Amino acid sequence: MNELGWETPTPVQIEAIPVGLRGGDMYAQAQTGTGKTGAFGSIILERVVPGRRAPSALVLVPTRELANQVFEELVKLAKYTGHVCTPIYGGVGIVPQIEKLWKGTDIVVATPGRAKDLLDRKDLNLSQISVVVLDEADRMLDMGFAKDLNYILSKVPKKRQSLLFSATMSPDIRNLALRQMAHPKEILVSKDEPVLDLTKQYYYVANKDEKRDVLCTILDTSHPKAIVFCATKRRVDQLTRKLLAENYLAGAIHGDVKQAKRERMISSFKDGSISILVATDVAARGLDIDGVDYVINYDSPKDPDIYVHRIGRTGRAGKEGIAVSFFTPEERLMIRDIERRTQKPIDPLNIEVVRRPEPEIMKTVPMQPRPQGRASLGRPSRTNRDRFRPDRPAHSPMEGRSGWARSRQ
Repeated sequence: MNELGWETPTPVQIEAIPVGLRGGDMYAQAQTGTGKTGAFGSIILERVVPGRRAPSALVLVPTRELANQVFEELVKLAKYTGHVCTPIYGGVGIVPQIEKLWKGTDIVVATPGRAKDLLDRKDLNLSQISVVVLDEADRMLDMGFAKDLNYILSKVPKKRQSLLFSATMSPDIRNLALRQMAHPKEILVSKDEPVLDLTKQYYYVANKDEKRDVLCTILDTSHPKAIVFCATKRRVDQLTRKLLAENYLAGAIHGDVKQAKRERMISSFKDGSISILVATDVAARGLDIDGVDYVINYDSPKDPDIYVHRIGRTGRAGKEGIAVSFFTPEERLMIRDIERRTQKPIDPLNIEVVRRPEPEIMKTVPMQPRPQGRASLGRPSRTNRDRFRPDRPAHSPMEGRSGWARSRQ
């Protein structure tokens, strides 16, 4: 554990690991970044014998990014145990994943959609599963995976150990736990408040056309490592293009960005090659990235629970963070709803906003006329395709200053 930088167990680990090692079922409220992967990973490695051909443990997660993060953490934990872990998720080729499964694995980390596909193809064998983990169960239900979860769990032996982790403990989550578990223990030690205690919260009321000016003023003033949340994939792409046009080191992730590019973008954000990650809620779910200075809600969240999840990306591991939320005048009543949910005040952000014109790239590059030739329908030129790719910085991240600062040479 010293190699992982662990000094003392977290509250959820203290409560969950003893229950899990005794073989008991449990459902626990735990935010991302509170050590829950270490908790269920330790239980799995202790209770699963390595070296069997069919997997003995199944971890279900809502997104591809979280599947990769859990996989990487389990690989670190299993360095000296000999357990083999395999991630399976959509957005990438299915054949390499099938080949890994057929070679033999002890632990499968999967998204529900790809797990169901492999079950239907009879390429995933769950007949020997003894431990099942549902990680971020609330998000899986929010994303409409309830039917897939029931189908997958119907293929797992009834005599098994089940562990469920969720950021919120809604009636739907409790019902899921009670249906799938035998006399489960409820653990409620990792709630939202410890995360919020480390996060200073601000709001700014701005019209839609003013938001970019406010955002750029914050970025110019603080030079933060920031995650910026937008409501839609289209808004993510539009904002990222504008930031790149003004030489900010920005990248985009959302559901339409190919998996390999999403992984490269997250890796670049982690290592500081880019300092601003623009994302939708779905793409950013489960992101576990250290050192995020700011979370900026460019578009207001749909409800207070989503707000709490978003700002949970900062103010972690003992390091303070800042959350700034933009609200239009019509949305400002949401501020009181969020304050009631978090039991904490959100202060107005006092900042002198610098107004700026639209980036030149947005003015000088016209819409391409519809091609007349049949062969070229819907295929823009290579120059314009590359120019507008939101995941490609406007210049090499190696130019200019390193770290979190933008290159403004």
